[in-house]
This record gives sequence, structure tokens and C-alpha cells, in this order.
Amino acid sequence: MKQSFFRGLRRAGFAATAVALCGLGGCMVGPHYHAPVTRMPGAFPVRGRPTASGHGKTLPGRISSVTTGAAHLARWWKSFHDPELDSLIRRAVRANLSVRIAASRIRQELAIRGITAADLGPFVNASGAYSRSQFAGSSRQNNSYQSGLNGTWILDVFGGVRRSVQAATDNVEATVEDRRFTLITVMAQVASDYILLRSAQQQIAVLRQNLAAQRNTVALTERLFHGGFSAALNVANARAQEASTESQLPVLRVQEQQDIYALSVLLDRQPTALVKELTPVKLIPAVPPTVPIGLPAQLLRRRPDIRASERQLAAANAEIGVAVASLYPRFVINGNVGYSAADAAKWFDINSVSWGIGPNVNWAIFNSGQIHSEIRQDQELRYQAYLTYKQTVLTALEEVDNALVAYRQEQAHRRLLEIAVVQNQKALKISNVLYSNGLTTFLNVLQAQGALYATQSALVQSNATLATDLIALYESLGGGWQVSR
Repeated sequence: MKQSFFRGLRRAGFAATAVALCGLGGCMVGPHYHAPVTRMPGAFPVRGRPTASGHGKTLPGRISSVTTGAAHLARWWKSFHDPELDSLIRRAVRANLSVRIAASRIRQELAIRGITAADLGPFVNASGAYSRSQFAGSSRQNNSYQSGLNGTWILDVFGGVRRSVQAATDNVEATVEDRRFTLITVMAQVASDYILLRSAQQQIAVLRQNLAAQRNTVALTERLFHGGFSAALNVANARAQEASTESQLPVLRVQEQQDIYALSVLLDRQPTALVKELTPVKLIPAVPPTVPIGLPAQLLRRRPDIRASERQLAAANAEIGVAVASLYPRFVINGNVGYSAADAAKWFDINSVSWGIGPNVNWAIFNSGQIHSEIRQDQELRYQAYLTYKQTVLTALEEVDNALVAYRQEQAHRRLLEIAVVQNQKALKISNVLYSNGLTTFLNVLQAQGALYATQSALVQSNATLATDLIALYESLGGGWQVSR
């Protein structure tokens, strides 16, 4: 207890000196903010072409290359050259509810900043009153007329209020970045759902194409069976494969409709609002031949979540200054002016005027270490904000690297599937010829049909995965929010 008391006295001496130095200058106590210096890799891992597993040889065919050239990501979806996708994203920017909620939070933080900044100015209250009274034992009644102004002005000598305004301003800027991050997420979701929709439609088209071929096979086996040239087992197998393929159609229809519903909700529409618009079948948008992504250092300036985290760190730093200011005296000027009279005719007479003005000082010299504990608490909150900032940067780098490796390897996957489709088409053609000439069993025809359908369906899925991987790459790079500036 004694140590705390003498520590309070020493602090009083230091603060008295600070009063003399800062009283007229209006300084701000607490640490000044310096943006963290972050070391970033020199470049992203973008070199090399996809290779076939186990061979170490680059694959031939179409490859979309990723380069470290200057990235133009403000309208990354334009690289797909799909007017329908352009329209959906444009409408989502205006109408999406999550984006609008994020915009409302900006306005809320601006209001909070306004409330905080109001403490810098004087407060003046007006008052007026009338009363009529009679004392006990007296028959005389008295009137009282009163009116006046009362003012209070907190002198922010040590900058506690200004630090609060600074923190509130940083929080406003953080919510601006939060809205931008929400916008990027919504854009990526719209694009991904659109790709999944077109993927479902393309898989339905592939299914129907294979189903038509399988129905021809059923008809052929039935003719051969009735002619005595084929066994009933072949007919049963052909019909089973036809039914198995057709059974996947309802599943794909569900996916198609649900993707349309998801897109409608992202645009703040009823789930069925876009059914007529999006039901017509279109191809999966092709990825561009080259994808320039820039350098890792640009992430710090472009990704809104990193920018928001940095602003939150700045706000946490300013809060320390708010706590430190509590160690110093608080100066308040109080003033009042008013009129008081017993007769309404003399209410505003010069002789009815009363006024007063004077300073007030409040200084927490001894508080059992409470303020120091609050300072330490705010220092730890700043440290946590710094660690969160570092974690956000590392997560951003991880997301880009994950998207890059997925995009590159999916191209190898797709190229191998393209080769598999071509070979399965040859295998089916050969097996049909051999079966027609009695040189192979019908089982080989069914296997060839099943393998062709499986690889064609997988190729459609790979095309969709490749497009969504590119969308994830664009999202991880932090592009798109610039359209709403």
C-alpha cells in the first residue's frame, strides 16, 4: 500500500512537469503508431508446366500459364468472357444483403466516431422554469421565474479524447475494408455457383448423349435376341446400364435448380426468380490462356482483410493512449448565465442576471494501480492485434499458394482426362465393330460405354473445378473490390 502511495506521488510529480510542457501545446500521450514491417516472399511459385504423375514429362495440349506480370484484378471475372456472369456479378454488387449489411456497419462506426469526437467541443444546455409557492402559516403566494444556459468544456490537454477519436477513425477504416472483403467473397461465390450451374447442365448434356447411345445398344441387343443371335443376359445388362445412367439425371437436376436458387438469393431475389433466365444451357466458361498475378508484396496493399487487420492494430495502439491519458489531470471549464426573478415583468431585467465561470481539475493521483493495469491490458490487446495481423498475412499467402497448386495440378488432371476420353471413344468404336462381327463379348461393349461416360463426366467436372480454382486464386489475391469505389 505504501509503495503504491509513493508511486502515486512520484507520478504526480512527473505529471506536473508534463502539465507545464503540454498545457499550451495540446500534446497526445501514449505511443505513436508505426505500421508493422512485414517480410514477404520475392515471388509466388508459378514456374513450370503440369507433369504426368510418375513420368516427369510435361503434358502436351492447352495449358493456362500463371505469370508474375502486373495483375489487373479489378474486374477479374471479365477474363471468362461470359456476359451472363458479368451481369450476375454487377447485380450482386448492388443488391447482395451481406454487402449492404457491411455498408450499414460503416455508417454505424461513423456514428460512433461522431459521438466520440463530440467530446472535443463544448456542451451547452438551456433551461427554464416557473414555480408558484406558498409557505406554511402565510397567505402570500410567491412566483419564481428562472432561465439560463449551462456550459461545460473538457480541455483535451493530454489527448485522451483525440486518441479515442483516432481509434474510432481506425475502426471506421477497418469496417470499410471489411465491406470490401465481403464484396470479394460474394463475387467469388456468385462466380463459383455460376460455374457449378453450367457444370450441372453440361453433365446433363453428356448424360443424355451417352443415354441415347445406350438406348441404341438396348434396341440392337433386343433385335439380336429376337433373331436368335444374342442371349437374354445381354439384353438385361444393356437395360441395366441404361437405367443406371438415367438414374443420375434427377440428381443433376437437383444440383442445377439449387445452383439457380443460390444465385437468386445472392442477388437478393426470391429463389425461383432467375429460373427462366438461367435455365437455358450454356458452356462452362473457359479459363484464360495466361493469368498474371503480380508479386506477394502487393497483397499487403490489395487484400482488404490484411488492410482491415492493420487498421485494427492502429486502433488498439490508440486505445493505449486513451488509458495513459487517465494518469494526468483532467481539466474542465464550467460556466453558466441565467435570469431569476419573482415578477415576470422583471424576468429579463439586467438586475436579474446571474453568471459564473471557472475551471475544474480532477486528478487520479492514487488509484491502487488500476490505471496501470488498464494500460497493460490495452498493451496486450495491441500485441494480440499484431499477432492477428501476422496471422492474416500468413493465411493470405497460404491461400494464394494453395490456389496456385490446385490450379496447376487440375490442368494436369484435365489434360489426362481429355486423353482418356479420346481413347475410350476409340475403344467403344472398336468394341462395337468386334461385337457386330462376333469377335468379342457384349460385356466389352458395356464396359467401353461405361468407361466413356465416366471419363466424359469427369472431364466436365474437371473443367468446372479448373474454373473454380481460378476463381479461388483471384479471390485469394484480393481482386474485385475496386469496382465499388
